[in-house]
Amino acid sequence: FAAGLACEGLTPFVAIYSSFLQRGYDQIVHDVSLQRLPVRFAMDRAGLVGADGATHVGAFDITYMASLPHMVTMAPSNEAELIN
Repeated sequence: FAAGLACEGLTPFVAIYSSFLQRGYDQIVHDVSLQRLPVRFAMDRAGLVGADGATHVGAFDITYMASLPHMVTMAPSNEAELIN
């Protein structure tokens, strides 16, 4: 859906729990990254975070997103950095 909005000239923001983004990796590659579409992903619980259980570990999210062509990966260290 976000890629379709971007094709029409919008810049969508996708706020998503990191473990669900893992399931859509192939769509990110084909529908966003390779087409160089301006879609922004805000991943909740990406990286090494609290104990959410074995199925909700986002340890590889930042790495697999950063390895995609035309993808910029940023991780704020605190709330102030996120806002600015």
